[in-house]
Parts: sequence; structure tokens; C-alpha cells
Amino acid sequence: MSLAPSGRTFRRLGGTVLGGAAIVALGVSMGIASVRLPDEAVLLALGVLFVAVAAIDMSLVPVLAVPGVFVVMRVGPMSGSDLLLGIAVLTALLLLRGRGVITMQPLLWSGIFYLAVTMPQLILNRYAENYIEWAHELVLVLGAMLVGFVIGREGHARLALGLYVSVCVVIGALACFTALTNGFQPVYLGIFHKNAIGAFLMVGLVVAFANPPWLGWSPWTAWTAFIICGLGMAAAQSRQAIVGGLVGVLIIGLRPRFHNGKRSRWMWLVLIPVGAFVYQEVAEQLASDDVFSSAVQRLTWYEASITVWMQSPLFGVGHRWWTTWHTGFGGFQPPNAELEVLTTVGVLGLIGFLGMFVGALWLLARMNPVYGTLGLAVVAAKFTQGQFDLYWVAGHASLLWIIAGICYGIQERDRAEGIVRTPHPVQTVWRRTRGVRI
Repeated sequence: MSLAPSGRTFRRLGGTVLGGAAIVALGVSMGIASVRLPDEAVLLALGVLFVAVAAIDMSLVPVLAVPGVFVVMRVGPMSGSDLLLGIAVLTALLLLRGRGVITMQPLLWSGIFYLAVTMPQLILNRYAENYIEWAHELVLVLGAMLVGFVIGREGHARLALGLYVSVCVVIGALACFTALTNGFQPVYLGIFHKNAIGAFLMVGLVVAFANPPWLGWSPWTAWTAFIICGLGMAAAQSRQAIVGGLVGVLIIGLRPRFHNGKRSRWMWLVLIPVGAFVYQEVAEQLASDDVFSSAVQRLTWYEASITVWMQSPLFGVGHRWWTTWHTGFGGFQPPNAELEVLTTVGVLGLIGFLGMFVGALWLLARMNPVYGTLGLAVVAAKFTQGQFDLYWVAGHASLLWIIAGICYGIQERDRAEGIVRTPHPVQTVWRRTRGVRI
């Protein structure tokens, strides 16, 4: 038997050496840039990081887009999360090679439907910000789906979601500590607003609660992450994220568990009091005389958004009108998904937007629950959270579609490798499987 290293081994060793050299170059370039080019330091660091990861394994590049959603600082004309997602999309297109992506074609068509019906307004609203934002949404939806599919199919789902939830755990712990030191006031962590914190932790909480078998996390790990993310959301006082998280947990709890088919019963002990708390908080703000409270401010923005929409009900006034001020209004982005879509792309666009979500939820619900439950819960949670907060936000608006794509990619990988993951029969009081206790 020959013990000589294979060509594949040499390639791996070479990639590791190149990756290590690139990482060293990353540190050197960051040190030089921080002194001579402080404004370009982040851009250079991200570029060298890409080279390092690509040298080790090109299929790892799309993984960067998942923890990259936290990079919200600007890198030139775009956010860091947009830059990483763009790089990930280009890499994913190179890695697709048509292998199994046809299984995700219906999900892609749901996104194409929304983008197609919003194209007419590009002719009516001719200004640069409108065209750029339409292309941005193309990447946030279709590009994110393809990135997620490649991550799942290449076997990197555990790494990508593990990195994401790990960052969420750190943020959740910092949010709890900050709340203890600021007298339990809303938490702001540097560049992260309390609602941004809540939106990130909401997805981490849903992923941890679902804990599908293909992630390979121990129950202890998943429950620890779930508790910390939940406490972090409460500490940040992001009510809309809490409501979205409740919807995600509810969907997962009502579907049979993967390992024993039992449905979660204790979740009602959490859902009812948390839901009552959110309702009471909002009701108190609406009843108070504080005209600057978040609830009252939202009502003001809703009224202004409807006024903007009435300027062009069918096609909308174009993307990012709140930055161009060409409608006479600006300075705020509508804190509701449907109102934002109505103002930007009109009734026609709203039909496409709702069709995209209805189609995606229906497709994910029809998948094998072992794969589809996580995607279903995250998409539903994000849609719910978008009823009370901004929807089209870099990072947040791509993450749900990345996770939906991961579910399809994992399913295709298991199919190609002959792995069968059959959900356990549902256990009820009247229907039991031998060896399983209710």
C-alpha cells in the first residue's frame, strides 16, 4: 500500500500554506492601512480575508456572507455586508455548475416574480438611486438564495450557521450585561441599534430552537444559544423582533420534532406571557402623552407613507425616495414592509412582494420537515418582524433567503450522497410509536 500523498492532499496543503500566508498579509495590510489609509482599512481587510479563504477552499467564500451580515459599517458606497454578499454571489455562480439547483427553481421563481412586476416603475421613476436599489434587491433575494444553496450543497451549513449563532450569543450576552448596568433601559451596542440587535438575535433564536439534525448541534448547545438570544432580545427591548421570534418558535413547535415526533408543549408557557408583555408595552406607549415614543412616531410615519403612496398608487414613486426627497417627504424609511413596498413600487409591487412570501412559505412548508422547517420558521419570523420595523435593510433582508437556500442545498447534498432523513411519525395521545414516551 502506497503511503505517498495524493495530488488532492498536495493541493490541500498548498491551499493551507497560501491561506496562512494570506492571513499574515491581512495583519500586515491592516496595520499599514490603519496608519496611511484609515478610510480604506476595512476594505483592504475584507479583500485580504477573501484571498485567504479562497486560497484554502473556494467553496468557503459564500460562507462569509452569513457572519458578514453583522458588518454594517460603510465600505465606500456600500455596507460591508453588501460587499461580502456580492463577492459570495459571484463565487456561488462559479460553483453552481447546474448541480441540483433545479430543485430550488420554484423558490427562485417566487423571487423573480416580485422583481419582474417591479420593473415597470423603473421606466416611470428614472433616477440613479431607483435603479441601484432595484439591482440591490435582486442580489438580496435571488443572489442570497443561490449563496445559501451553495453553502448547503457544499456541506458548510453547520459552519455558516454556527458562526452566525456564535456571534448572536456574544451580542446577546453583551446586551444582557449592558441592560444590567444601564438600569434596564433599551440597549445600544456601538453601531447596533436596539432593533438591529433584536433582528439579528431573532434569527439566532429560531435557528437554535429548530436545531435540525443536519446541523449536528447537541441539545445543550442549542438550548444555551436559544436562552441567551431570548434574553438578549428582551434586554434590547426590540418588541417587533420578539413578536417575530414568537411566530418562528410557534411554527417549529407545532411541527413534529425530528428525533421523536413530539410537539413542544411547554412553549405555550413562554408564548402567552411574552405576547402579553409586548401588547402591554405598546398599549402603554399609545396611551401616554409622549409624542416621541416609538409607537406614536410609527403612527406619524405610517400617515406620511400613505400620503407618499397616493402620489402614484399603482406603480409607486421609486426606491429610496426618503433619501432623494423628490416626493416632498424624506428622512425616514417606512417601518412596515407593506407600506414601504406600496410607496416604492405601488400596488403592483405589493402583489409581487406578497406573492414572493406566500410562494416561499408554501414551498418550504411542503418540503421534508427535516429540511424545510428551519427555512419556513425564519422566513415567517422575518415577515412578521417586518410588519413593525424596516424590511429592506442590508444584511437583514438577505439572511432569510440565505437560510431558505441552505435548506434546499442540504436536501440536495443528502440526496446526492444517498442520505435519507425521514421525519419521525407525529406522536399524539392516541397515536404512539413503540419506544417513544409522550
